Amino acid sequence: DENRNKETLEEYPLDTLRFVGHLEKDNENWAIVTSPDRLVHRVKVGNYLGQNYGQITAASETEMEIIELVPDGMGGWIEREAALSLGN
Repeated sequence: DENRNKETLEEYPLDTLRFVGHLEKDNENWAIVTSPDRLVHRVKVGNYLGQNYGQITAASETEMEIIELVPDGMGGWIEREAALSLGN
């Protein structure tokens, strides 16, 4: 949905974001991510991050799984799996 408001972490390339922790509160799981400007962000499944329309599909204590949409070179788009691991 290109008409939705972009989330803050969509400003940054995925490889510049760091997954630094996991939090569970009120039966909700949150991932803690730092951006290149050293700000701390709390995200969960469904949030977007990275510059390729990446959406978090799963988050555990050690890894976040992401599906990105990238151009296929022929005018279309393909889904690409990505992940951020704790500490990387």
